[in-house]
Amino acid sequence: MPEALARELVLRPVVPVRSPALVDGDSLAYLIVRRKDADPQRPYRLGAAAYGAHAEKLAQDLIAHIEAWGPARAAVPHLTITPAKLGEAARPGHVISKPESRLTLTY
Repeated sequence: MPEALARELVLRPVVPVRSPALVDGDSLAYLIVRRKDADPQRPYRLGAAAYGAHAEKLAQDLIAHIEAWGPARAAVPHLTITPAKLGEAARPGHVISKPESRLTLTY
């Protein structure tokens, strides 16, 4: 892997051992970081590297997530778990319904 990174055959993932990724069949996109020498206040830039038949679509999806997250990156997530028997969640947020409980994630 170090040789491939040096030759830029693959791009450096943000977190080499567990970088966020999207997969669709034989295609893969993962979160990368690149150095930007021109801006000393923000010397790094997040991006996406992608390979395979669906590479362009997966990279665009990952970039859309980066852009949506960017303005709110300082937001603190809150996870609320309630019993499923209480009915639908009354709070706004992202909801994951399980047979026994409901998880609501807000920022």
